[in-house]
Amino acid sequence: MPWLLSAHSALSAPSHSLEIASEIPNQSSCFFSSRSGCKVKKYETQPLALDGCSQDEGAVISQISDISNRDGHATDEEKLASTSSGQKSAGAEVKGEPEEDLEYFECSNVPVSTINHAFSSSEAGLEKETSQKMEKDGSAVPIITKEIEANEWKKKYEETRQEVLEMRKIVAEYEKTIAQMIEDEQRTSMTSQKSFQQLTLEKEQALADLNSVERSLSDLFRRYENLKGVLEGFKKNEEALKKCAQDYLARVKQEEQRYQALKIHAEEKLDKANEEIAQVRTKAKAESAALHAGLRKEQMKVESLERALQQKNQEIEELTKICDELIAKLGKTD
Repeated sequence: MPWLLSAHSALSAPSHSLEIASEIPNQSSCFFSSRSGCKVKKYETQPLALDGCSQDEGAVISQISDISNRDGHATDEEKLASTSSGQKSAGAEVKGEPEEDLEYFECSNVPVSTINHAFSSSEAGLEKETSQKMEKDGSAVPIITKEIEANEWKKKYEETRQEVLEMRKIVAEYEKTIAQMIEDEQRTSMTSQKSFQQLTLEKEQALADLNSVERSLSDLFRRYENLKGVLEGFKKNEEALKKCAQDYLARVKQEEQRYQALKIHAEEKLDKANEEIAQVRTKAKAESAALHAGLRKEQMKVESLERALQQKNQEIEELTKICDELIAKLGKTD
């Protein structure tokens, strides 16, 4: 990746002097992710000619190694301080030596004041021992050479600072990318969880529908078996009814034949009865006419008797009147 190459090129740059390293304690030179500690390259160079410098450098590195065992993440100042500790071992030499091997260690949440105090104490001891060595040897470095060397280190410091700024931008973009990736992952996880829950609900609904369909099929099969038995019963009843219908048809034919015979016999009887009725009617008419004639004769007799009775009654009344008159006359005479 590009940011790894830039970081490697920045970290593999020549180490600085103790003065330059002490001026940049707040610069970041390590990378880190949003979840774990950062990986920092520590340079191991050849032993210095000055024993005191190597001893102080070992003390500082051991102190930083002890501090790095703490949990958490390092800040930019702590990361650069950790890096500068590896650079000071090479800066103490007059000529930089090529790096022999690389070692990685974890940056931790170490207070900046602790690292700065360690650097300041190690620098003071190193300067003191260096000055003592130089006084003992009687060899002092010319001021012009030191100024040139200081200018070179300042130039290297500026280059390193630019690289650190670029690395900060890269790290910021990397952190932004990681944050975006984490956010996308969380969003994807939430979407997947929702989809999983939806699929679970759909699965449960499908299982419920399947169970319902299975129950419906079992009920339908049971009803089918029942209807099958009922149909067999209907078939048996149909066969029995067909036999009964055939028997009834035979009986109907027999009864029809009997009916025809009875009809013919009844017609004969009716004809004979009609003839007898006609004869009876003719005889009745003759008898009725005779009876009417006798009745008329008797009525005429009654009428003549009634007229005779009326005449007799009138005669009786006249005789009664005459008798009454005679009696009355006799009474008057007496």
